[in-house]
Parts: sequence; structure tokens; C-alpha cells
Amino acid sequence: MCSSRAAEPKGESIKSIDPEAVQRAFDRCTWGNTRETAKDWLARLSGTDDAACRQLFTKVFMESPDGSDIKALFSEEQIKVYLAGLSTPLSRSHLERRRKVWRFLYLGERTAIPELDWTNGG
Repeated sequence: MCSSRAAEPKGESIKSIDPEAVQRAFDRCTWGNTRETAKDWLARLSGTDDAACRQLFTKVFMESPDGSDIKALFSEEQIKVYLAGLSTPLSRSHLERRRKVWRFLYLGERTAIPELDWTNGG
């Protein structure tokens, strides 16, 4: 398993990887322009290469239409670790809003999102 999964406290159960969830995420996040397969993704998630897991997290974060795929594939601790790595602003506004919202939910980081600020009339 990815090294951040192996480093989870012993009291927490390690999230098992559901092959159907991997296939669903693969189908939603790829556009047919890759030589990768869902089995490759499953091997990455089952392996110990944290860089490969981080890269897969970033791909799913950028391409998935919602957060269900990320929650199905990664533990809460992994999400926190990988979100902490997404510290620079993203190039597309919808992805930047998603990054800010997720960082608030998982890391408690407060960052202004003008489109969502209803207190200033914006």
C-alpha cells in the first residue's frame, strides 16, 4: 500500500481498495487518450510508491467531477497529506475553488473564495 497508508495509526483500519471503485474512477477521469488501465491504477494504489499515489491523487482531483472518487480510493489521512502538497494555486478557476474548499474541509485552512463569499454582496 502507499506509504502514507502504511504509516496510519494502528487503531485505524486500513481502507481496502475496491477494484470496482478504481474502475469507476478510471472511467470518469480518463478520456481514452492513455495507455494506462484500471489495473495499472489498482497496482499503483496497492504498491508502496508514495509518489505514484500522489500523482494518481492529483489526476483524480483534477479530473473527477466530484469528490466521491477521491473518498473511495484514498483514506482521510492520505487526502490530508496529498492536499497539503497542493499548496500552489491551480490554473483553472473551478479547480482552484475546489482546492480551497477541500483544504478548508480537511486541513482547516481558511482562504477567501470571492465567488462563495455572500457576506460582502459578491
